[in-house]
Amino acid sequence: MLGFLMAFSLSACGIKGPPVPPPPPDISLKRIGDYIYIKPNVHQKLEIKGFIYQNGLYVRKDKSSLCFNVKDRFTRTSGFYCIPPAIEKTPTVVKYYRKFHIHLYLKGFETYRIYKHKIDHGFDPFDGELIKSIATLPPDFSSFCYSITGVFDSVESAPKEVCFQKQIPPLPKTPQNLNFSIYKNKLYLYWEPNQDNGYTKGYVVYKNGILITKHPIKANVFVDRLPKGFTVYKVQAVSVFNSKSQPAEISITLKALKQMLGL
Repeated sequence: MLGFLMAFSLSACGIKGPPVPPPPPDISLKRIGDYIYIKPNVHQKLEIKGFIYQNGLYVRKDKSSLCFNVKDRFTRTSGFYCIPPAIEKTPTVVKYYRKFHIHLYLKGFETYRIYKHKIDHGFDPFDGELIKSIATLPPDFSSFCYSITGVFDSVESAPKEVCFQKQIPPLPKTPQNLNFSIYKNKLYLYWEPNQDNGYTKGYVVYKNGILITKHPIKANVFVDRLPKGFTVYKVQAVSVFNSKSQPAEISITLKALKQMLGL
């Protein structure tokens, strides 16, 4: 009761409590092999003894366990951080290949982190993806590299790099069973949707050799006005890499139209 009265009395008199110290610098910290990386999470200029500033990060090469002070030049706040020593071993890349999807077989750790980057370019140490020892990754036929680290507790090993040269992506499957129907004086083209785990992003339709879909359509049905004469429709599947399949083709004669309309 006395404590409550004291707090009420101080508040009533306008006396504030002790000031709350500002928080330490907001950073992300990571070790990859012999390198320690510090990333400011907000706009701030840091002072960190022994670190150099490179491409928005503070970097130091030191394989030993290390403790250091991080100071914000503007707010004059600071924080004290420690990081474990480097991991001596590195992951073993048992096998890697690209056959539509990208397949990785790794050994040496329970989990790994991969960093995708351009050939002959470094990677962003804060932009990796965790994977297991056997990983199947999305298809990509451009030229690029993966830098792969082994993960133990909060520390990552030095990376192993695997690279892929640019390839021409395979053609998507030709749409199957192209057919047509008529409903309320409209012609409906339809076909079986490609079953390729998302490789096909859509379809384009040609009418007498002229493209009539400005962009690939996702549906496996296309509606058109009734043709007035002999008409040839072609449908091609379009992949996520913009390669096109061999066309499926259907010719529609006036006789077929009359039979469909019951004339």
